[in-house]
This record gives sequence, C-alpha cells and structure tokens, in this order.
Amino acid sequence: MSNFLNLYTIPPLVSSLAFLALGIFVFLKNKKESINKTFLYVCLATFWWQFSWFILFGANDEITASYMVMVGYVGIIFIPITFYHFFVNLIGKEKTTEKWFVYFSYGAGLVFVYLVLMTHYLINGFYRYFWSFYPKAGMLHPIYLLFLSVVTVRIFYLSLKEIGIAKKESSYKYYQIKYTLLSVLFYVLAASDFAANYGFEFYPVGFIFILVFLMMIAYTIVVHRLMDIKFVLRRSIVYILSVLAVAAPASGVLFIVNLYWEHYITYAAIAALVAAVSVFSPIRDYYYRIANKYFFSSLYDSREVIARVSDGLRSTLDVSEIYNLISGVLINSFHAKAVGILNYEAVKGGYTVQFNNGFALNGRTNFPGDKGLQEEYGRQSKVMIVEEIKSIAYDKHKEIIDLLVAVNAAAVVPLNVKDEALGVIVLGQKESGDMYNDEDLRTLETIASQSAMAIKNAQLYGETKQFSQTLQVEVEHQTAELKLANDELQKLDKAKSDFISIASHQLRTPLTAIKGFASMVLEGDYGKVTKAVGDKIEKIFASSERLIRLVNDLLDLSHMEGGKMEFNFAKVDFDAMIKSVVEELEPNAMKKKLKFGWKTPDSEFWVWADEQKLRQVAMNLIDNAIKYTQQGSVEVSLEHKDGQAVMAVKDTGMGMHPGESDHLFEKFVRGSEASRYHTEGAGVGLYVAKKIIEEHKGGVWAESPGEDKGSTFFVKLPEWKE
Repeated sequence: MSNFLNLYTIPPLVSSLAFLALGIFVFLKNKKESINKTFLYVCLATFWWQFSWFILFGANDEITASYMVMVGYVGIIFIPITFYHFFVNLIGKEKTTEKWFVYFSYGAGLVFVYLVLMTHYLINGFYRYFWSFYPKAGMLHPIYLLFLSVVTVRIFYLSLKEIGIAKKESSYKYYQIKYTLLSVLFYVLAASDFAANYGFEFYPVGFIFILVFLMMIAYTIVVHRLMDIKFVLRRSIVYILSVLAVAAPASGVLFIVNLYWEHYITYAAIAALVAAVSVFSPIRDYYYRIANKYFFSSLYDSREVIARVSDGLRSTLDVSEIYNLISGVLINSFHAKAVGILNYEAVKGGYTVQFNNGFALNGRTNFPGDKGLQEEYGRQSKVMIVEEIKSIAYDKHKEIIDLLVAVNAAAVVPLNVKDEALGVIVLGQKESGDMYNDEDLRTLETIASQSAMAIKNAQLYGETKQFSQTLQVEVEHQTAELKLANDELQKLDKAKSDFISIASHQLRTPLTAIKGFASMVLEGDYGKVTKAVGDKIEKIFASSERLIRLVNDLLDLSHMEGGKMEFNFAKVDFDAMIKSVVEELEPNAMKKKLKFGWKTPDSEFWVWADEQKLRQVAMNLIDNAIKYTQQGSVEVSLEHKDGQAVMAVKDTGMGMHPGESDHLFEKFVRGSEASRYHTEGAGVGLYVAKKIIEEHKGGVWAESPGEDKGSTFFVKLPEWKE
C-alpha cells in the first residue's frame, strides 16, 4: 500500500474520490432531473479515468501498466461524450435532432473503446516517465483527438446559437449558457495532458482543470440554479482578495523578522495570526461594498437581512410602515428595480395592489389570479421565477405570464399564514440583470414568512380597532336586548326544570303504581279475573308501561342536553345481556305470532359499558322491531367484526324509504309510515339510543332495502380487552 500512496498517486486518488462524491451529491439533490443525471455520467467517467490513473501511477510491473492504460482510457473516451450529453440537456435540446448526435457520440465512443481494449491502434503500449507509466498514442489516436475537437466545436456552436436566441427572449437560459461556457475553458485546458501521450514528459495536471470545471458546474446546479456562476465568481473573488490583503502584509512582516530577528519568529507569527483574524472581517466587508457599488451583485449577508426585517416588523403594527420596510430591505439587498405588494381576494380569485415602488402600472390596481400557479407555488409558499415559468409552461399560463413580463416582474413571492393566502410580493429585475439565485430564494421565503405574519397581525389589529369603535356604538343597544333574551332564557330553563320535576314525581310515580296494581290484578292477587276484565287490565298494563318508557326517554333527553347524564362503566357480558332482553320480549313476539330468533356464535362478547344504559338501547331496538312488524320474523344476532361487537336486529316489517334512515336518529323524528303501525311514540327513543352509544364510543345505524321490505338496525361497540 505504501508504494501506491506517494507524491504522484495521491492527486489522482483525491480527485477521483472528489469527482465521485460530486456526481452523487448533485444526483441526489434532484434524482428526477435529466440534467442532474447526465452530470453524474460526466463525474463517473472522470472518476473512472482518475482512479485508473491512481492504480497506474502506483504500478511497479509492466503487466499491470499494460492493463491499466487501456482501462483508464475508457474513462477518457467518455468524458467529452457525457459532457456533450449533459450540455444538450442544459440547453433543452434532448428531444430534438441533437439527440441523434448524442447517439452517434456514444456509438463512436464504443468504437474507440474497442480499439483501446482489442487493438494497439489507439493506445500502443506506454511510456516510462519519472513518476510512472503513461499511455503511448497509437496510429489512430489523432482520429480520437479529431473526434474530441468535433464534439468541443459542436458545444461552442450550440452555445453561440442558443445564447443569441435566449438573449432576445431575456430568458434565464441566457445566463445558464453564458456562465457555463466560462467553465468550459477549464475543460479545454485539460487537453494539455494529451501531449504526454506523444512523448512530452511532464506530470499530467489536467485533472486540476477538470476538477475546477466540474465544481463550478455542480455548485451552480445545486446552489445557484445553474444560472449564476458570476455570483459564485464574485463572491469567491471577494474572499480571495480579502485573504490576499491580509496574507501579503503578514508574509512580508514575517519575512523581515525571520531575516533580521530570527529568534522572535514564533512570537511574530502568533501576532500576525491574531492581527489577520482581527482585520479579516472589515476587509471582507470593504470588498463587499466595492462589489455592490460597481457590479450590483447582491453580495449580502442573508442573516443580517433577515434580522433587519425581523427587528423592523416587531416594532410596528402599521401596514404602511410594514410595506415600506419590506420594500426598502429588498431593494437595498437585492438591488431590485421595483417592489410591489398585492393582497389576495379569495372571493374574486384575484389580487389588489396595496403598495408599489417602481412598477409602471399606469393606474392599474387589480390583477387576475391563476389557479394552477396558486396551487403549485402559492399554497406551497414557493417563489415563482417568471422566466422559468415562461420557459416551461408558457402556453398553460399565458395570460398571467404576459402580464408579469409586461410590467418587468422577475419574481413573485407568496405571502401565506398557515393555509391562508394573504397575497404576494412582486420583485422587478435586478439592476445587474442577474437572475435571482437559490440563496436569494431562500432569503425571500424567510422574509415572506415573517412579513406575512406581520401583515396579518397588522390587518387584524386594524380590523380589531375598527370593530372596537363599531362595537362601542352597538354595545348599549345590544345589552338591552341581551338582558331581555337572558330573562326569557331563564324563564324557559325554569319551566324545563319544573317539567322534569313534574315528570319525575307527578307522572312516573302514579304510572308505576298503575302498572304494579294492574300486574297484581292479572296475577290474581285480588281474586279471579274474568277474561273480558283481564283483557282490559292487560291493555292498562301495556299502556302504563309505554308511558313509563316515554317519560324515562324524556328524562334521559333532558339530562343529556343538560350534561347531567351519568354513566357507570364496567365490564359487561354483551351476549348475556342481549339474551335476557330477547327472553323478556319473547312473549310480545309470540302474541303477534312472529318468528322470533336469537343467533350468536359460540364465543364471548365483552364490552366496557353502562349495563343499564346499554340494555335500554337493546330493549328499544328489539321492541321497535316487534312493534312495527305485523307478520314474518324478527331476528337478533351478535358477531365479531374488526375488533368490534356488532348487534343486528333484522325484521320483515314496514321498511323505510330511500334516505329515510339518514334522519331516523334525529330528535322527535319517526318513520314516515310508523303511525300506521303504532300510533304511540314521540320520536325520542332512537335519538336517546344514538347518544348513549356515542358515549360508549360506538355507532348505531339502520339499513333497509325499501318500503315493506323490512329493516335492520345495528349497534357497534369496541370489544373489551385485558
């Protein structure tokens, strides 16, 4: 391993790993974009080349060298081809005739690979240079160089052709193509390595140029939307000049100290380091100001901008002051030519101008909305770059894009508070003509988030202030009406309480006594009763029982609505409880000669419930089924279903009209045909049953195939588990 890691093998190893990491990083940033995929191909080809050279430069035997010069050249062959593929995607020509040249290039590449691996026409052995082995050009190697030149010329030809078209349309593609061409210069310089294939002995440094080229492309793809290399270069220049301004004097001082006072060099180095750290920030800021002044490039500190906005927004609740603050910060930081703020009118689906600084609107205050853009950008709080939308979806959003272009709008920033759209901030073109880059967009999104909240608070404050004034006028008038209404409500509440008291003590008590004495008479406690008298007494008994149940339902209803209903929950055997209800009501079914059945699987049904309340629901549903069924059958069943215990009461009675079941469980509602079968009833029982089951976190509903086709009532409760 020590033979491999030396002064000559480390550079290709480091650069190969850098290429691989760069390609993967860009690809993972957006896997679906073809431009990111083809950039990965470029990086993989370059990785193949440099990693092969790492092995080649560390080889000690000719067999390994013979193999690696061929393997490594495969990567060299595909670097220009994959870059051309990448460039075709960049300029949007992947679906035109250019794709055939891409196919031709890959085909030619495969031919060159064959010549490398299977013949000596392209690579004919190797040279032994001072650092290691290196490929020796074969007789057809100039043909490959010619192919490489054709691809390079093709790239420049397409660039000049497309950049002219893009410039006329003011498209963001103009900036992408223009600044990408700058990075291609480093790509061309890397061709200097081919001289070593012809016997010129110098260590190949082409990887440095390729690395610089790839890093510039990758940085603009990921961070600056592949359209602002100038921004990268200017910021880099600012830091380079700042470092040089600090390092040059420090080096000069250290040189003099080392020359005349060598013993003090350590102290001088420490002092120079402290001084350099102290003055670096002011010097960097000075160069920033120079760059901003002469190049209008927005070399701002995003944190400072956001902090300035945040501090300003906290200090006011006046909407006009907020608008002026936002405009001032955006113009100073981004050098935007204009800033406008519009409110979103949800009812109209359009926008109304609230603030304008620099846009020539000719008195226009209302602008239409676009539902598609609102969904894709507005609701997601994404900044919309006008030129990008124009490039990819012009036909779809023609009206709004033409309008934005006409007023020289460059970016539209949504103002949202949670899911509510407040409006937008519209920015004009930058003074420099540059596009808004990714750092700009991130900063704008943060500013928009803060501004939207501040605007919302200011609007609410204004509305509250106005409402307070209006309320002051109305309060006295409404107070008198509220007092009268309150008095009426108190009277009604007292009447309701009196009714409950009367129902509880004056109705239920005598009804219970009537039912009890009637039962005793029927059982013969007062002597033998004739059949005629017995029939009458049975009717008295049944009527009193119905009245008692009605009174109980009304009491339950009153307690529920007053929040006074009490539940005593415990573990209840649902199966046993229903069985007891069935047995109790079986005589009623027998009297009507109905087939009365009870089906339950051979398993336990435990639920967490108030047994008395649950029994009341079961009694109500089964008793209703018997009452409203004149002939046929009533069948009660219980089953397990998805962790729920489900009781079903199925009858062959009067059934229901379509849609009738939707209202059957409402207060004081009965079936449309119920009175034909059973005149008594107030439409309270099913409502009470529903409320009781809801308190048990269950459900109750009814189904029917139609009138005179029977009905099925269901009760669903969660099963109790240990």
